[in-house]
Amino acid sequence: MNARETVSLLLLVMFAFGGCEKKKKEQIPETQATGIVRVGDIILTGEDLENILPESERIPFTIEEKKVVVDRWVDQEIIYQEAVRRGYKNDPRIRARLRSLEQEFLADHLVYIELRNRTRVSEEEIEKYFNEHKREYLYEYRVSHIMVNTLEEAENVKELLGKRSFIWVANRYSVDPVARNGGDLGYLTKGNMIPEFENAIFDLKSGGTSDIIKSDFGYHIIKLIGMRESLNRVGLEDVREQIMNALMIEKRENSYREFLESLRSSADVEYIDNAYGPGPAQEAKTDSLELEEFK
Repeated sequence: MNARETVSLLLLVMFAFGGCEKKKKEQIPETQATGIVRVGDIILTGEDLENILPESERIPFTIEEKKVVVDRWVDQEIIYQEAVRRGYKNDPRIRARLRSLEQEFLADHLVYIELRNRTRVSEEEIEKYFNEHKREYLYEYRVSHIMVNTLEEAENVKELLGKRSFIWVANRYSVDPVARNGGDLGYLTKGNMIPEFENAIFDLKSGGTSDIIKSDFGYHIIKLIGMRESLNRVGLEDVREQIMNALMIEKRENSYREFLESLRSSADVEYIDNAYGPGPAQEAKTDSLELEEFK
């Protein structure tokens, strides 16, 4: 999620907690009485607007973009004030949702701050990674795969591969549009494959087939058809950004797990109703907070 895309979410959370800081006209010092826009007794000041806008590490927001945010603020504030007038703010379900939004927003913000401070990729780390994986950059890998939607389907495909050819199974069971070609993805290079593919392919020999692999797209079984020397010579400068992004993602995932484990070790948690106690799957899951915006 980039800075622009977070504007609506931030506005939603802000108004869920009662809008911007409420400044009734009689409470505002004369030197601060001028603002950007007023809805009833509530004034949006320039400082309020800057607090609404997410921090951008790229370019400042333009006046046109700020106008869009102000217009949304006006609409939201009008609706918010009407909801308060009707007494919805005191509804128990609404109050529970507000608490949940506050919990999620503050937790995500803390994770963002922690990961930003903990994860930096040095030039030495980039060079070390390139040297250790240089051989992988020298080849192109011809890959076929079968993709299905569930683990149960993947298990069925794995069993069928013991009886039928990879092409036969791919054509009949893969949900990927390339399945009509026997699952053939053509020649791929390091850096233009999803990480789950890379982790599997570099461990395979030509003609080898992977175990079941899970990705954001589904469940895969991969076959390495063959490999050839890359047509283009790859140097460090060609893949520096790819390496930096890969190392950053890995560091952030590791740092998040370490941070959460350190908090859990000292947290005072008691499951009063054991029916809701953590099972093995829950205990192993450490990615409950969304990290996509940091990748």
